[in-house]
Amino acid sequence: MAAACPEQPEQPPECALRVAQVGKRYLDGDAPRWVLRNVSFNVRAGRTVALWGPSGTGKSTLLNLLGGIARPDAGEITFNDGDEALVVSAASQGRRTRYRRRHVGFVFQFFNLVPTLTVAENVLLPLELNGLAADREHALARLDELGLAHCRERFPATLSGGEQQRAAIARALGHGPRVLLADEPTGNLDAANARRVTALLWEQAERAGCALVVATHNESVAERADEVVSLAV
Repeated sequence: MAAACPEQPEQPPECALRVAQVGKRYLDGDAPRWVLRNVSFNVRAGRTVALWGPSGTGKSTLLNLLGGIARPDAGEITFNDGDEALVVSAASQGRRTRYRRRHVGFVFQFFNLVPTLTVAENVLLPLELNGLAADREHALARLDELGLAHCRERFPATLSGGEQQRAAIARALGHGPRVLLADEPTGNLDAANARRVTALLWEQAERAGCALVVATHNESVAERADEVVSLAV
């Protein structure tokens, strides 16, 4: 398992996410089946953790727990925004929804862009949900940084896979999240686009000061992370 955030000589920054002995089970018939057991790691802003393992080891499930979509059956997940700590694993559904909308950005393997919205509208959607209209230009500027200035008014179906994933990264970061969760972000891309998107994802997360957690079975992606959490079958 990954080590805790390293000690610093003076006032170390709080870990954005603390994951302590987390487990998740599902019913297989009448019998419980654990897909995650005793997972522990910390990640602070500007650092990266890779969740490593083949399909079926609970990587996507763990991302859902970190994002407050589901609750663990054991252990604790705590988010720190610099002012107060939220125990995500114990929060109400409403509180977890607010945490997810305001503080979490998601990047998915299959992009999950809204097909009836333009690229610009997709990027601005999280801001509208959070009432952050004043940040529109800052959010749209990420499209320029990601080489998508010419795609603002186009619809997702007209973009290549690499362009769609870059648009998804712009959307995930548009509302200034503290935590960026990426689920197999290169799994639907060819090798060249996978390398480019990986580099851009790391660059953008570092520039935004996010805590980045990436679920992957791609060794080259995992090697870029500061810590690797290996999930056993």
